[in-house]
Amino acid sequence: MTATTIAPTSAYLLLLFNEANLALLHRAAPTALWQATASGPVAGGADAAVAALAGLRAVAGECTGVVRVAEVAGTALCFALAENCRGGTPPGPEEWGRFSLQELAALASAGALAPGLAALLPVVREHSIRIPYLNHSANDYIYRFRTEKQRNRAVYGLDPGASRLYQSPLCEAIKRLKRTKERCSAAPAELDFGPVRYVLPSHFGFCLGVQNAIERAYETIAANPGRRVFMLSELIHNPFVNDDLLARGLRFLQSDKGRPLNDPATGRVLWDELHRDDIVIVPAFGATDDDKRRLIERGLELNRHDATCMLVEKVWKAAQRYGALGYTVIIHGKHEHEETKATFSNSAKYAPSLIIRDAHEAEQLAAVIAAAAPEEARTLFATAFAGRHTAGFDPVRDLQRVAVVNQTTLLRNETLRIIDLLEQAYAHRYGPTALAEHLYSESRGDTLCYATQVNQDALARALELPLDAALVVGGKNSSNTFQLFRLCSARLGSSAFYIQSERDILSREEVDHFVYPYHPEDPREGRIEQRAFLPGTRPLRLLITGGASCPDGLIQQVVARINSFYPTGDLRPVETVLAELEAATP
Repeated sequence: MTATTIAPTSAYLLLLFNEANLALLHRAAPTALWQATASGPVAGGADAAVAALAGLRAVAGECTGVVRVAEVAGTALCFALAENCRGGTPPGPEEWGRFSLQELAALASAGALAPGLAALLPVVREHSIRIPYLNHSANDYIYRFRTEKQRNRAVYGLDPGASRLYQSPLCEAIKRLKRTKERCSAAPAELDFGPVRYVLPSHFGFCLGVQNAIERAYETIAANPGRRVFMLSELIHNPFVNDDLLARGLRFLQSDKGRPLNDPATGRVLWDELHRDDIVIVPAFGATDDDKRRLIERGLELNRHDATCMLVEKVWKAAQRYGALGYTVIIHGKHEHEETKATFSNSAKYAPSLIIRDAHEAEQLAAVIAAAAPEEARTLFATAFAGRHTAGFDPVRDLQRVAVVNQTTLLRNETLRIIDLLEQAYAHRYGPTALAEHLYSESRGDTLCYATQVNQDALARALELPLDAALVVGGKNSSNTFQLFRLCSARLGSSAFYIQSERDILSREEVDHFVYPYHPEDPREGRIEQRAFLPGTRPLRLLITGGASCPDGLIQQVVARINSFYPTGDLRPVETVLAELEAATP
């Protein structure tokens, strides 16, 4: 987004346009008021768009301050202000200056802007979030998944370090043979190495949203060698991927919990050092409106570098739809997670919104719904849900009609359990026949990411086989990885292990197991617990899977680490193992 102003005292113009599709809306009406209409794309970006305004220089007559807002499907949104135009010709493009909203606000504070323009800046700020995305229709997504032909696989083999992290002949073979349908699980792969037999689900590792975000990050760094490239927060919840990007020049503006980070060289907050030539990539989790507004007001491009997963955006669209129907939006998610923060920020624009973490909190919400007296309901609500609802939320009023959406990385069954609890609460309060009036139930848990669901389904099929132990590989702060571990733990108990990489496998006898901070008594950052590892069983049957942010190379390295505990002569060649897998796959 660019702001352009005409500086002389005789005329002032503020124009904001969308650089994402380089479309400029402009027209000089006979009355000399600036209005908006579609003109088609302007090639060349901001400078060309400024030059295009040269055709609007002949302004005659008297103008008064005016703002025109136009929304045209497939184009952009234009704000224009013409003030005190009393004849004469405005200056040409060479005399125009480019200012961010932040810079214009500073000029206004110093009294360097015309009063009318200064007064209208707050109006522009109110709409600033919408401007970069108005080239999208209601059914469009910020960034659709790339097709197989569009994929940039070269980024996974930039050098030996990237190849080791991302590439795995073993995993590629399993996915080629078993993942015949992206959205449907299949029978697991069984790899017989002799003394150890591995079971891997048909679906594991990177989802399409993560692939998109990773490829765009590497491409952006490579295409902008002279510019600083930032990620709003961690690209994905995997330390090895993030470390590789950091080594190539990427920097993070804030932690995964939203804490601003400092520039190691200056000690200053990186947010305060941003300028319009910087690039900030929005990660797959999305971003809150507050963070987006801060980027826009600093004059940074947003849409072009927004890698929000389209399945996260699908949740936002559902929340908007439910709000339009008059429902309060209940978000099943972790209030501290980036994705849930972004979903809450979007939902809050359209409906009263509330975040609940799990079935226990759903039971607390059910008690609020069942409360006989309004003050009892408000007291119960304030005690259980402080800080996790929109401003002015009144449980007596806003829990009359609700719809449920969810953080995409959670267990589908848990979301369905929450909906069941709410159904029981509303049926008890209003009667079974009135349930549909109070709880939207046409789509039960359909905002869960299909990749999350198919990974869970594929793991469930693998867990049906005889197993001695399971290893779940993923980042410590990866919610979807923890959900996979929960499924393994329910089946195998203490023989299920959560690790980040092969480095956590200390020996055949010991493993550094990560205890995810799920229970209130757990440290917020989790903790490491050394556990007894592999039993002496031969052949050992070991399940391995990875979260949606786990690179295939890490899975390969875990297999290599386990194999290293056995004499080389006892292990069957990988070529033989894969040939058997291919022969056994229909």
